[in-house]
Amino acid sequence: MDNHVESTEAPMTKLNQILMMLAGILLVGGIALGAMGMGGGLDMAKIAPSYMFAAAFWGLATIGCFALKLLFHITRGRWGTPILRVFESGGNHIMLVLAFVLFAIPVFVLKDQYYAGWLHPDPADEIIARKAWWLNETFFQIRLVIYFAVMVVFGYRLQAWLRKEEKTGDKRFSDLRNNWAAPGMVLFFVIMSFFTTDVFMSMDPHWYSTIFGFWFAVGSALTALSIAVMIAVTQRDKAPFKGAVDKLMMNDFGNLLLMLIMIWAYFSFSQFLIIWSGNLPEFITFYLRRVREGGFANVGQALILFHFLVPFIALLSPSLKRSKFGLALIAGWIFAMRIVDIWWIIMPYFRKSAMPQPMDLGIWMLIGGIWLGVFAWQLSKNPLLVKAHPYQHNPELKEATENV
Repeated sequence: MDNHVESTEAPMTKLNQILMMLAGILLVGGIALGAMGMGGGLDMAKIAPSYMFAAAFWGLATIGCFALKLLFHITRGRWGTPILRVFESGGNHIMLVLAFVLFAIPVFVLKDQYYAGWLHPDPADEIIARKAWWLNETFFQIRLVIYFAVMVVFGYRLQAWLRKEEKTGDKRFSDLRNNWAAPGMVLFFVIMSFFTTDVFMSMDPHWYSTIFGFWFAVGSALTALSIAVMIAVTQRDKAPFKGAVDKLMMNDFGNLLLMLIMIWAYFSFSQFLIIWSGNLPEFITFYLRRVREGGFANVGQALILFHFLVPFIALLSPSLKRSKFGLALIAGWIFAMRIVDIWWIIMPYFRKSAMPQPMDLGIWMLIGGIWLGVFAWQLSKNPLLVKAHPYQHNPELKEATENV
C-alpha cells in the first residue's frame, strides 16, 4: 500500500456534530409545525402538496450531488478536491435509495393525490387517451425503479473505485471512474428528462415542455453546489481543509455558482418565452397558474430578482468570491432561493393561493432532518479530503495552479 494515499486523517468530527445538531433541530421543528398544520386531523389532501414540495427539494438535492459527482469524475479538476466527499455523501447509492423512497410514496402509495388526472381520466379526453400508452400505472412505476436503479449502479461503482484507488494508489481506478462518468452524464440528462416528466409534469397531464428536465437538472446541481460551498468555505481555516481551500479555489467555487445561475436563468426564460410566444392551450397552462392566480406571479418576480439578479451581480465581484464570509453568504442565499423556486413550481399544481402554510415548512423540515442526518452519517465515514487526486500528492502541480 502506498503511504501517500493511505487515509490516516480522521473525519472532521465537529462539523459532523453541527450537522447532526441541525438535523435534530429540523426534525423536532418539523414535527411541531407538521402537527400544527394538521390541526388535529390527518387530511391527505392538505398533506399531499407539502409532501411533494419537500420530497422534490430534498430528493433533487440528492440527484444534484450525484450529477456533480459525475462532473468531477469527468473533469478531474482541482475545484473538486475538497467538496467531492460532500457530493459523495449527498449523492451516493444510500442517499439515492432514500430519494427513491421519497418519490415512491407519491408514485406507489398516494398516487391518487397527485396523478388522478390521468389515472382516472374523463373518457372524452382525447389528450389523455393518446398518452395512455405512456401514462399508465404499471409502466409509470417500473420507470421510476429503472431511473434510480441506473443512478444507484453508477453511484456505487464510482465510489467503490475511488475507495480502491485510495487504498492501493492504483491510477487505473481513476481512468475507470472517468470512463464511466462520461456516458453516465449523458444518461443522467436522459433520466432527468423522463423522471421530471413523469413525477412532476404529469401532475398536469395536459401540458408539455421539452426543456423541463434540463431546467430541473441545473436547479438540482445548484442546490447541491450551494451546500458543498457553504461547508468548504466555512471550514476553510480548520483541519483538514486548512491550506487546501485557498482563494483561487474559492474563486472557482464562485465561478461555478455563477455559471449554474446563468444556465438556470437561461432555461427558465427560454421555457417561458417559447411557451408563451407559442400560446397553445396544451403548453400555457403551467404559466397561467403561476401568473394569473393567487399571488404566484409575485413569487415568480421575486425569483427573477433574488434568485438571478442578486447572486449574478454579487458573483461578478472577484473580491466577494475570494471572501470567506461573502462566498458563504451568497451560497446560503442561493440555497434559500432554491427552496422558494421548488415551492413556486410545485404548489400551483394544488393551490390557488400563494400563501405558505405551516405544513409546508413542517414537512420540509421533517424530511430535511432525515436527509441531513443520513448525509452527516455518510460524511463521517471517510476523511473529508479525497486522497486519490493528483493535486493531493503532486506538489509541483498544486503550486503551479496556485500561482495562476
